[in-house]
Amino acid sequence: MIEDVLSWDLFNKGANLRKNYPPKKVELFNRLIAHTNNFFAVVGLGAFTLGYVMIVSKKLIPAFSLVEDKNLDELHWFIKIVSESVKKTYNRKVIVFEHGMCACVGGLDRAHLHLMSIDSNLDAKDIKDSINKILKVRKSGIESVEVNGHKLENIHDIQQIMNSPDNNKYKINGKQLNFDDIQNDLEHENWPISTREHVKRGGHYVYFNSAFKGTSFLTNKNFNTQFGREVVFDLEVKKNLQLKKFNSEQLEKNPYANVWKWQEFSFNENILETISNLKNPLTNISQDLISKKYNYHSY
Repeated sequence: MIEDVLSWDLFNKGANLRKNYPPKKVELFNRLIAHTNNFFAVVGLGAFTLGYVMIVSKKLIPAFSLVEDKNLDELHWFIKIVSESVKKTYNRKVIVFEHGMCACVGGLDRAHLHLMSIDSNLDAKDIKDSINKILKVRKSGIESVEVNGHKLENIHDIQQIMNSPDNNKYKINGKQLNFDDIQNDLEHENWPISTREHVKRGGHYVYFNSAFKGTSFLTNKNFNTQFGREVVFDLEVKKNLQLKKFNSEQLEKNPYANVWKWQEFSFNENILETISNLKNPLTNISQDLISKKYNYHSY
């Protein structure tokens, strides 16, 4: 049984074993596209948008807040060059997000950052509207509901009760969060350093860096996992008619389907296409002097 599904050693081995580029089919460890001394980039599973990349720490740490100070410049440089490659390749904006300390990819989690592209015609209002929509869908901030003397704290129970037509027969404990409630929890501009003390106390966080000023946030609130993916999916179906149609078809088959969840829909064609499309832009960066400093390598 593989416990670390983001293992650098296994991705490195998988890249060395690849006979075709891009690979002809998607496997767990054949999606590596670039790496530096301390970080590596893979095309993400659940790629409902083209250009979906994850940046991962080679060292086993649970969040980027725990990256050593001496490696922060390397991290920010790597994020920038991967983001720019995606932007130029697809002529789309890029949203960057991390669920720090989330333990969201299995029993042995390691720090990973998501880079997902969005339509270039989306604006700040679109992004804020989607954030508020998903906060409401997830009942973020609602601690529990009380029904007939019973206190329910499980998020699925909370959602089921609050989405029922009998909305006057329960008591809510907590406050439904919106964007304004989470924007300034932690210092967004100083990520990941600004999260360290919070993480050392056992806390987790969500870092969301959008393409527009005033629509980014860094919060210590609990949203559960894949919040960023669900927000980006909501943004994508506003412009991507093909994805919108696919989503509707899946919901007709199964009302509980979640097309935005990588565990349910992997979008293998988009993964293979992204691996192929990013090869040249990522390879061209290798001539940069600073890339040699960080031992940058692409595939």
